[in-house]
Amino acid sequence: MLRTGSEVQIAVDRLAYGGRGVGRLDGLVVFVTGGVPGDVVRVRVGRVRRTFAEAQVVEVVIPSPARVAPRCPHFGSCGGCAWQHIDGTAQGRAKEAIVRESLARLGGFADAPALPIIQADLWYYRNKMEFSFHPDGTLGLHQRGDWNRIVPIETCFLQSPASAEVVRAVREATRRHGIAPYDPRTHAGTLRSLVIREGRRTGDRLVGFITSDGAVPGIGALADAVHGAAPDVTGIVRGIVVGVSDGAPVVRTETLHGRAYLEEEIAGLRFRIGLETFFQTNTAQAERMVEYAVARIGPAAGVLAVDLYCGVGTFALALARSGARVVGIELAPAAIEAARVNAALNGIDGATFVAGDARVVLPTVVAEHGAPNVVLLDPPRSGAGGKVMRKIGRTGARRVVYVSCNPTTLAPDLKELLPFGYNLVDVQPFDLFPQSYHVEAIAVLDRVQEASP
Repeated sequence: MLRTGSEVQIAVDRLAYGGRGVGRLDGLVVFVTGGVPGDVVRVRVGRVRRTFAEAQVVEVVIPSPARVAPRCPHFGSCGGCAWQHIDGTAQGRAKEAIVRESLARLGGFADAPALPIIQADLWYYRNKMEFSFHPDGTLGLHQRGDWNRIVPIETCFLQSPASAEVVRAVREATRRHGIAPYDPRTHAGTLRSLVIREGRRTGDRLVGFITSDGAVPGIGALADAVHGAAPDVTGIVRGIVVGVSDGAPVVRTETLHGRAYLEEEIAGLRFRIGLETFFQTNTAQAERMVEYAVARIGPAAGVLAVDLYCGVGTFALALARSGARVVGIELAPAAIEAARVNAALNGIDGATFVAGDARVVLPTVVAEHGAPNVVLLDPPRSGAGGKVMRKIGRTGARRVVYVSCNPTTLAPDLKELLPFGYNLVDVQPFDLFPQSYHVEAIAVLDRVQEASP
């Protein structure tokens, strides 16, 4: 009988979505933080529930062949990575398995047609990082398992080495000039976070300070520090939030140096990216995903495609360039305006962009433009949901291409299309976030029969 606080030995079989290893003991599934498939480990038991238990590795008794030495000195305390102790190939196999398991368990796709994962470079792949200020003056990344603590990062292998220079320069300037970070308990101070965005194909770099509203004494000194550490920086901006929550949105920006955006290229298309613009964090893999999605849609000349959750037009513009007539739908008006700017930037006039909720706007778009041949959707981590998926099913599109960043919401969403006569052709996983459990996937469904009555 497992008890909280006891120490036991367990073999780790696999990795779960969420990052932990999985084993079984006394008939219970045990989620093991720090475990690697193939490990035999001694663990300290934490929570024990009726159907599962949680545990933490205290000793590796027999290491898995997939266990490796973490590269980063901050690994373990920093929450930026969870899998640096796992070989990259094993990470990919685990993500493939997570996609297959989610499709089978949550979608009912017993013979889940998941293809081998398309893997990424393991290091220096991120084009965006956000570093947080702590009231005590620390600047870094949140500590694993404790959102209130910040690890003072001296090096990071996720973004380019140049970003670490910017972080160090800002940290030193903040202390030298006595600029107070925001304290969520007292609401004093102003500095909340530091955002660094990079154009991997263009060399552009945008640095942003997220601050509370009002005057920020010393903000000019911070901009000077950034410019000193990165003289070729494209722009330095201030993003202003109103409200006490750390999750409060940026309501306006001020340009401190250069311009308020960078430009990036994907699949031969150029995109403008501001401080708050959503854009895939892994440029190289995003390009592969765009090219893959366009290829799976097939010959596009004359095709009407609807792109739900179109963002700034990443997929929509690629489809339009290939000959399709595209209607992009996105909730955020700012993203729609950015998509229109990007269409003009690339000389593309075959794409129309509409702001609104997909549940409301999709039927209106169909009524105005006709039934689409293809629906592509790239929803947030929470998925599209049953209402949107059923509206997609009612369009009668011959093919649906679903771009997912969460296999646990992908699977139930795909299941919603089956009563409308769709068959799941296959699912292609992509690893956009090495050293973490996150996995992207593109699912392709074809309409093979009429909808059920």
